[in-house]
Amino acid sequence: MEFLYSVLVVFIILIMVGVFIYSQVVVVESETEWIVDRLGKDRVLKEGVNRFVPILDKKEAVVDMREEEIDPPAQEIITADNIKLIIDVIASIRVVDSMKAIKSVKDYKKAVESAISASVFSTLGNKKLEEIQKNVDAITKEIKAHTEKESMERWGIKIETVRIENMKQPKAIIDSMEKEKAAEREKRAAILKAQGEHQVAELHADSERLLIEKRAEATHKVIKDLKSLMPNISDEKIMEFLTKTSYIDSMRELSSSENSKFVVYPSEMQNGAMDKVMSAEYMSKAMNK
Repeated sequence: MEFLYSVLVVFIILIMVGVFIYSQVVVVESETEWIVDRLGKDRVLKEGVNRFVPILDKKEAVVDMREEEIDPPAQEIITADNIKLIIDVIASIRVVDSMKAIKSVKDYKKAVESAISASVFSTLGNKKLEEIQKNVDAITKEIKAHTEKESMERWGIKIETVRIENMKQPKAIIDSMEKEKAAEREKRAAILKAQGEHQVAELHADSERLLIEKRAEATHKVIKDLKSLMPNISDEKIMEFLTKTSYIDSMRELSSSENSKFVVYPSEMQNGAMDKVMSAEYMSKAMNK
């Protein structure tokens, strides 16, 4: 009987020891860290199996070590050229030093949000609207760099990204920009129209020039042929022939038209010198042969 009692006592002691040992082991979840207080002294339990004594240890916080987004409230700023803007930024952060993040400030997320808002105010307030619109990416990098140093040193927080989610401008500025864009479109259209008209004029000029050159070549050939056929003919007679031939061609074109016409003949033709015209017609036919 005493033997059984002794075995039972040993068994109970072993169970109590096992329970005590087991109770001092905890598993910290992946991507998290625990801030634990033991009799006024803080320590960090990292992911995996850790020793934790329930009586002595007190879990103060569980810190998520993954990247997370924060959304500072939208704020009004006044640019260097005195224009009011409503700026809304969003950022992503990651805890690097969990002890510092928990112990150095009451709410590290709010602290980082305030730091980003202050950086946005100081950075954009020193720039003009046009500069902000043209350099958004560079400005967000500037805000990130300005805030990251403070957040790392003070709270152990790394700022991964900062981006401007929305930038609301006054209605007067928006209307002015729309008018400017419309004016620019009209200007481009006018330039294209002027360029087109200029090209058409150049084509007409080229056509006229070619026509004049062809006429000059034809006239030169006629004069050369006349000189060849009649070496003794004078330049005056040649010009008279060419002029009368031109009259004859004009009358021929007029007579072929279906519309009514009124033909004015040269004065020398009206005075009865039709024999000259006929001789010119005869010479012209002879030339064509």
